[in-house]
Amino acid sequence: MCGFFGIYDPQNLRPMPAARLEEISNAIRHRGPDDQGFFSDTNIALAFNRLSIIDLTRAGHQPMSSVEGDLHLVFNGEIFNYIELRTRLQAKGHRFVSESDTEVILHAYREYGVECLSHFNGMWAFALYDAKKKRVFCSRDRFGIKPFYYTVNDRTLSFASEIKALLKSGIKAEPDDRQVFQYLALGQLDIDDKTMFGNILQLPPAHYLVYENEQVKVSKFWRLEDQQNTADLSMNPEAILEHFRELFFSAVDIRLRSDVPVGALLSGGLDSSAIVSVIDLLAREKKIPLNIKTFTASYSEKSIDESHFAAEVVKKTGIQNVLVYPNAEGELWQDIEKVIYHQDEPPLTMTAFAHWYLMEEIHKQNIKVIISGQGADEMMAGYVEQFSGFFLVDLLAGGSLGKFFHETSSLNDKSLLSYRLILAQLVKAFLSRRIANIFKSLLREKAIQHLEYGFVKNHWRSFSPLPGMKQYSRLNQQLHRSFTVESLPRILHYEDRNSMAFSIEQRVPFLDYRLVEFLFGLSNRQKMEDGIGKVILRRALKGVMPDAIVNRYSKLGFTVPQQRWIQEMDGYVNDLFSSTGFKQRGYWDPEKIKKLYKDNREKGSRMDTFLWRVIACETWYTGFFKS
Repeated sequence: MCGFFGIYDPQNLRPMPAARLEEISNAIRHRGPDDQGFFSDTNIALAFNRLSIIDLTRAGHQPMSSVEGDLHLVFNGEIFNYIELRTRLQAKGHRFVSESDTEVILHAYREYGVECLSHFNGMWAFALYDAKKKRVFCSRDRFGIKPFYYTVNDRTLSFASEIKALLKSGIKAEPDDRQVFQYLALGQLDIDDKTMFGNILQLPPAHYLVYENEQVKVSKFWRLEDQQNTADLSMNPEAILEHFRELFFSAVDIRLRSDVPVGALLSGGLDSSAIVSVIDLLAREKKIPLNIKTFTASYSEKSIDESHFAAEVVKKTGIQNVLVYPNAEGELWQDIEKVIYHQDEPPLTMTAFAHWYLMEEIHKQNIKVIISGQGADEMMAGYVEQFSGFFLVDLLAGGSLGKFFHETSSLNDKSLLSYRLILAQLVKAFLSRRIANIFKSLLREKAIQHLEYGFVKNHWRSFSPLPGMKQYSRLNQQLHRSFTVESLPRILHYEDRNSMAFSIEQRVPFLDYRLVEFLFGLSNRQKMEDGIGKVILRRALKGVMPDAIVNRYSKLGFTVPQQRWIQEMDGYVNDLFSSTGFKQRGYWDPEKIKKLYKDNREKGSRMDTFLWRVIACETWYTGFFKS
């Protein structure tokens, strides 16, 4: 929705010239080109760029101050239940002067204090200055959909929606080599509060920050319950499906609230097809026109092209669909520096570029809000290959040998996993996450062998265990890790930066916290059964989605022709690898990397993802640390 910058000094902030504040704010003007606002007081300065989505009038201008003049707010995101929350607050005597969800946050804070966060259903990052209490209260939504970066230096708190705004403000930052090692060797990004910039932190999802009495305190306000996955065992099958439908339909419905045009991504997979099918159903039930466009990425490689599945949804709903051909002209080499600049940190895979080109087309179509299906795979075992071993281990642990052999056969028959692959996934599931990560880096990607010896020696202890939920089944433990650490955070990262680079707000109905809590409370059988994943989604939306989608067992994810794309950047990559900086960087063995690149071009290899990380890391380094 927007982008902000702020700086707070509890002793006395020297007044920041308006021109300087505007200069910093302009570094992230792409996040909000519709309006710009500033607020300065004795201790604080705030800057805001607005992308107008709800209440397009000046009443929604930010920074927004309370009528009493004591509360001042900058807010990026949406509180989707703002209508219901405003009604409750009005019943308590609160009077509103706008129709915006921003004002709801101000009144909710006055009514509930920091406990207001538990009342919000949405995606947000905000900073609120309470002048009476000399308190800065900041928060980030439960899943980290919206970004919040900050740094504290000599009691001065600086914060922003993107790292580049902090750098523009004069914050000095060097690369955090430990984070760079985790990125290169382990393929990890956004796994904790650290960033790849040494002294810049991110507020973790589901946390809030209070700066008061010259002390910063970061606290967690929400967590998935550490419980047995048994909520469905006491419910009859139809009640489970009905409750899922109720939550999912509501999640989609409230994310259609907008005063500007809304569109949807339609990959042809289960998740996006479910959302578009429900949007169509809601429109028919309300007897309103289906005034949205959908967008589908299409590729010349038939093995990864899903546009024919998207066509099934278009046929059933009659919705308007636009096919987008990412990097069709091989122009990615011209865009790589620009995309990584907008990302602030290098993306782990080239999938981020496919999303970039989708956003570029959506922007051309004058659409400001887009609906996405992210989050479903990590909650309902969409990546069957990745999650199958944990599912099978649970069956063995429960003594269900007959079911174990049945599911093994079904995984081979329906999801087309070879028995050799199933065995490999089973072994992986038995290993600790620490050992599994080491084996991945050493054996599969062979990343460590190509890194500089001293760099590895200094940081190899970065192999750290990832959090789990002790009472969860093994499958749900791995889903939780994928949801909170290994997969979803990095996707949300690049999708926010890409969409906001083109002044587009991306919304994710599957990340409605009511739906998340429900799904993580369910047993394995609602997620995987008979060799397929997303069981509950298929059953609940049978008849709503086309049968061709419901009965589709292949899973591609948001796949791109990564190896071809790397080869098409040959001139750029050769120049990069031949540079003096690359040879002296100290992260990798330059000769081994060049040989790897040559082998990849001539023979192909399974290491194109690691190779991409090297390309992206060097591009990031030269872009942000030239001096």
